[in-house]
Amino acid sequence: MKIRLYTSLFFIAILAGLPGCGESPDPAGGSGAAGPVDGGTVVIAFASEPDVLNPLLYRSAHAGQILVLLMDSLVEMGDDLVYHPWIARSLEPTGDGRGLTATLREWTWQDGTPLTAEDVVSSVALYMDPVIASPRSGGRLANIREIEALDPRTVRYIFHEVRADMVPTLGHFILPKHLTDTYAPGDVREWPINETPLSSGMFVLETWDHDRRLVLLRNETYKGRKPHVARLIFRIIPDETARWVELETGDVDFVEDVPTHVAARLGENPDIVVDSIDGRLVGQVYWNMELPIFRDRRVRKAFSLAIDRRRFVEGLMDGFARPASSPLPPALWAHDPDLAPDPHDPAAASRLLADAGWVDSDGDGIRERDGRRLSFTMITRKGDPVRENGLQIIRENLASVGAEVDGRVLEFSTAIDLVRSGRFDAYLGVFSARLAVDPSDLLASDAFDRFNYGHYASAAADSLMDLALSLTDRDQARPVWHAFQRLVAHDAPMACRYYPASLVAYNRRLSGVEPHILSPYNNIRDWWIAPASRKYE
Repeated sequence: MKIRLYTSLFFIAILAGLPGCGESPDPAGGSGAAGPVDGGTVVIAFASEPDVLNPLLYRSAHAGQILVLLMDSLVEMGDDLVYHPWIARSLEPTGDGRGLTATLREWTWQDGTPLTAEDVVSSVALYMDPVIASPRSGGRLANIREIEALDPRTVRYIFHEVRADMVPTLGHFILPKHLTDTYAPGDVREWPINETPLSSGMFVLETWDHDRRLVLLRNETYKGRKPHVARLIFRIIPDETARWVELETGDVDFVEDVPTHVAARLGENPDIVVDSIDGRLVGQVYWNMELPIFRDRRVRKAFSLAIDRRRFVEGLMDGFARPASSPLPPALWAHDPDLAPDPHDPAAASRLLADAGWVDSDGDGIRERDGRRLSFTMITRKGDPVRENGLQIIRENLASVGAEVDGRVLEFSTAIDLVRSGRFDAYLGVFSARLAVDPSDLLASDAFDRFNYGHYASAAADSLMDLALSLTDRDQARPVWHAFQRLVAHDAPMACRYYPASLVAYNRRLSGVEPHILSPYNNIRDWWIAPASRKYE
């Protein structure tokens, strides 16, 4: 069995196109060719299709993965997890330090129209348009005070505050002004580019056959370094077992999010490579703090103490994870290594619940307070054995301290709609942390319309995030982020359960594959297939 394990942050750049990145084939590959050659088709399995391919609106991870292949940004994150110029040739700070001036390279949209500073200005205006109500209107973009096109190749950003994330702010997707100007903002959910986006990146969308597949072709007019493979086919295969069978039979070349219980089996196949890297994901439980039961910090903390994280790590994840202590995973420089995960301590949990007035007065095993049982519903999405089985573990854990949990496993779209609308009690899920450290979308008081699903509101947490984001020196910001994590651990707005490793599996005929913490398709530019190994043309 061959399982390659990466546990450090020394990876290649996000798009493998930054200065200094090479083109070496994967030593594990079985291509038989001397070096990278162009052509060929790669088939990738997706568990679900993108929700929408409009950068203003998308929420699904798969949409983001497709958009990164279709659209480039002014800056991109490199192997050092720092943003560097990309479409921008250079960045210059303004005299007072509150602004950045970006000089653009010559770049074009796939229809031949030049990509200019006006596209950048227009895009920011669309993100911030209240009629469009983009989920990206807050966070970093909210710090933009004004933006101006000085000429077709120069754009200047002025910020409200000097913050560490000013350069990352320029990493937003850019939309084509010559198209969006013809659309009405109020009709944004009907815009043609929702399903037929115009590319500025290394691939273009050829077809999107809903619930079946998306086909991307190499963008032959691309101004950056072109990928080797000529075509990507993203097949939508919701059934987990079917994805692994398709990989084993060779009808799929690449699968991400490999469950740990499948990894060993796949690794025994001589035609398949399984790779593991430390990830950016955090398994957690959101508590809906709009509900009376979860407004009491003692209840939330008690439930966190009642959860046995080791059963997740060792029982469900086969050791490809570690217990979680905060919403900032260990892969991030700001993670607090001295903050221990909540231990499995049912006795302490029971004391906290009793202090909060929840007691089992009738001896039926369920606590009550003011005539109400300690009972709620926890939802999770279908298709992930860790979540489905984890829901049962949590039900057992909380039952041991006198809480009754009704578990519901739902289709992803149904579950996420309930969570976004606030019509849930508790949600068992996984979120992806920003590598350019900024948890404000997740936990800031003004992020209820973004990803702060539990409606956690803390002036102290807001203040710590604001201070940390204002510090450009990581050594100065690190202790502030540590204090933030300790405050969140105390307040327990969510129960962080585990940090999973990211497992991917791919056919050995693919060469040059290097999974990265940023994305399993991080260096897709460098993937290649020897002519003798190609299945499709």
